[in-house]
Amino acid sequence: FAKNLSVMLKAGIIINEALEIIKDSATGKLRKVISGILKSVESGQSFSNALGQYPKIFSGIFKSAVFVGESSGTLYENLENISVQLDKEREMRSKVMSALLYPVVVLIAAFFLGLVIAFVVLPKIIPLFQGLKVSLPLSTRVLIWLSVVVEEYGIFIFVFAVLFIVLLVWISRQKFSRPATHWLLLKMPLIGKIIRDVNLTRFCRTLGMLLQSGLNIDEAVKVTGESLDNYYYRRSIQHIYESIGTGTTMAENLTIYKELYPVMVMRMIMVGERSGKLEETLFYLASFYEKEVDSETKSLSASIEPILLIIIGLVVGFLALSIITPIYSITSGMKN
Repeated sequence: FAKNLSVMLKAGIIINEALEIIKDSATGKLRKVISGILKSVESGQSFSNALGQYPKIFSGIFKSAVFVGESSGTLYENLENISVQLDKEREMRSKVMSALLYPVVVLIAAFFLGLVIAFVVLPKIIPLFQGLKVSLPLSTRVLIWLSVVVEEYGIFIFVFAVLFIVLLVWISRQKFSRPATHWLLLKMPLIGKIIRDVNLTRFCRTLGMLLQSGLNIDEAVKVTGESLDNYYYRRSIQHIYESIGTGTTMAENLTIYKELYPVMVMRMIMVGERSGKLEETLFYLASFYEKEVDSETKSLSASIEPILLIIIGLVVGFLALSIITPIYSITSGMKN
């Protein structure tokens, strides 16, 4: 939407006509949204105010860049900047999701396989072992105990597990839990580094794009803070926004949060502020940390795969040992 609108405005088409053309080619919910924006613009509202009616679709970054573009006559340029920003966000999100896809699929498959073994396979095999008058190995006795527990309390265990997962997901999405959950995510091995670099990439690229679009530094910092996902990064940016109003530089404020912002970020931003090339510096940092995220997601996937294979192998080995050992003892006894 941003890219197409930018191209049309650059070609000299007025905003109403451009929105009408995009609406005709759009489908589904987006078509209804563009139709609502077009009606608002035709009734005399500004384009940025019309976008503000759909905050779940058009973020504060989008609206702020459009507002500055309308005021300065650089609307098509700002829309182009927004389209680049959104494309970079999509690429980064896609890389992270791709790295997590394989482990998630394996875990889900292992979970359902475990359910099949617990509720279908074991109830048919365990009675055979229980009727044997032979000494059973420890692994088989543990397997029999697990089977009895699942048979008697399986439904309750399953319902409790589902409710616990649902409750855990619900709590993690609530505002009151964010300080704890976001702190835990930042401290987790591998994942914590990815979260830091994702937030640094978004911070640098968003702030650079807003400054390039014409926002002043304090307003750009405020809008950037609202775009970050992590609670601690949002809080740090809010503090920086309040401090900039007192006359301090951004680099000076970043030194307070050394656990969130590496020394390189502080030094580079300090150089950018002194040289008047803060936008270029921020775009360089965004590109640097974007490459870091790409490398880290590949490392995460490569690290998780063997761990999952080892865990699944141990489970399969335990089941095989528990089932095959008694059968081998029976066959040996028959031969004797």
